[in-house]
Amino acid sequence: MNTKLPLVAALAALLLTTGCATRNTSSGGKETCLLGGAVTVTSDSFQPVNPATINTDTSKIVGKNGSSGRKVSLLWGTITLHDY
Repeated sequence: MNTKLPLVAALAALLLTTGCATRNTSSGGKETCLLGGAVTVTSDSFQPVNPATINTDTSKIVGKNGSSGRKVSLLWGTITLHDY
């Protein structure tokens, strides 16, 4: 019986939840950090994007259903995807 598969699955789950935190923002949304801050997902965030990031406005790609206010920062803010 292969015992490595459950071990790998447990380590992957541990890695995904390491440094995971959720907090309420001042705009009424939620901010969730994963992988020790490497991935940050913020809802209802209409805050200006940091000028030191690679910025992509996904509302132009997805469509015109209105802005959701969602912002995803990757690699500790190096890349930011936002929909507003």
